[in-house]
Amino acid sequence: MKNSLRSMRIAAVLVALVLVVAACSDGSSAQQSAPLAPATAEPSDADGDRTGIEAFQIDGIWVFQHRSEAAMDALHSGTPEIVNGCLVVDATIVVWHLDGIDVAADAIAAVRAGENPRLLVGGGGISVDERAGPDQIPTIITDLCPTSAVWFGAP
Repeated sequence: MKNSLRSMRIAAVLVALVLVVAACSDGSSAQQSAPLAPATAEPSDADGDRTGIEAFQIDGIWVFQHRSEAAMDALHSGTPEIVNGCLVVDATIVVWHLDGIDVAADAIAAVRAGENPRLLVGGGGISVDERAGPDQIPTIITDLCPTSAVWFGAP
């Protein structure tokens, strides 16, 4: 229980840091250096701008990324799956750090090839099951991939 509360507090700090970084940047470098084409569907631009989270499709599967340099030192592990057109790891949406987006692409390819790799993703997360409010999960994620848990990958 104590570790769970600590994880929730750390996750809240990470979300706050992502919001601060997003609010302080003018967004020009983010638009110029995006490694993938924006998703074909239009997620909530206002929410994405506010949170610093970007939604993309890799081979038709929704994935999310962020650029924040803030990081937590916890690990999330699990087998990737494609659920309702979204990449999930152990029933959790991962918001991959920009530097780790290749891991998401490899996971999608592995799942499609019938493989069951085990992933370890550093970072921290929030979960409704661990007393996070549903409104704490950014709508840019839930509009595309309904979830009650989000993991923010570390750089």
